[in-house]
Amino acid sequence: MKEYCKIALGLFSALFITLVLGYLSWRFLQVFIAEFDQDSVAIYRLMRYLLGVLIELFLVWGIAHLNFRLVFLKFFSHNASSIRGLYWVWIALLALLWFALLEWRTFYEPNYADENVLLTFLLTAFVIGYAYSADYFRTRRLQLTLLKEKKEAELNVLKAQIKPHFLFNTLNIIYNSAQKHDDEETAQLILELSQLLRFSIQEATQAYTSLQSEVSFLERYIHFQRLRLPQKSNVDIQIKLEGAFNEGQIAPLLLIPFVENAFQYGVSMNEPCFIHVDLMVQNKLLSLHVRNSISPNASAKSGLGTGIHNTRERLALLYPQRHSLHIQADEKVFQVELTLDLSPENPTP
Repeated sequence: MKEYCKIALGLFSALFITLVLGYLSWRFLQVFIAEFDQDSVAIYRLMRYLLGVLIELFLVWGIAHLNFRLVFLKFFSHNASSIRGLYWVWIALLALLWFALLEWRTFYEPNYADENVLLTFLLTAFVIGYAYSADYFRTRRLQLTLLKEKKEAELNVLKAQIKPHFLFNTLNIIYNSAQKHDDEETAQLILELSQLLRFSIQEATQAYTSLQSEVSFLERYIHFQRLRLPQKSNVDIQIKLEGAFNEGQIAPLLLIPFVENAFQYGVSMNEPCFIHVDLMVQNKLLSLHVRNSISPNASAKSGLGTGIHNTRERLALLYPQRHSLHIQADEKVFQVELTLDLSPENPTP
């Protein structure tokens, strides 16, 4: 809604400036019209005609821009061909409306019908061409932004990987120590943590990873959280992972922020709470539904929503027009619904 307000404000400003300039030019010509001779009147009429053409061009450009921002992007954000087909129905209606306006302007004279048809085709072609051209430059801008952020991310990862083997060696030492003292629960936690860190460090530098690896990481993280949490009847954790995970690729660590957010802010040791995760992959279409309760002390925890905000930006850059993300929250329940197209047409960074 905020973006639409900016677009409407920009178009209104351009239209208002055009009308003001047109009115001032009109008043300027009216001052001298009484003194015009026959040749001057012809010049005046030519200027008035050119001014009208200029205003019409601004109006056509405004309609084309609104069509791109409010209609084209909305319909082409869906993968279903039937939804995209509605866009061409809209274009046909727009062309019909233009022809009707042109006919009205020429008082429905049959002699102008061919000119009105030709002008309608030209205006419709301009709107269609504008939409596709604007979408191309928009996609190109996003790709350049993604490339820049990818390089910055790789640099940050390299900075963070200061002798990671030292960390793993230390974890192995603690793991062996826990086993030596028959503390199997602590040893298992350390082992799971080590595997999570290894995946994070090795896979985060890759542009894409296998879907199976991403789901395995998700399962390992959930298993780690189950081991960490005490067995209490008030904590309801339900996980459902179904589909063909052995096919396709996905950007690494793309799904984990939603599940991590649920465990971080949805678990309460004193009150009834729940975390429900439902992941389905079918025909290269991934659907993730995460629903969790909100603990009373969630607002006191730092970083609330930061991971999801960053993931939203990654989705916009990596899967433009190939995903839908809906987040709903009230005082007690937080819910995330993500649909992601994993087909090979996905743009690569």
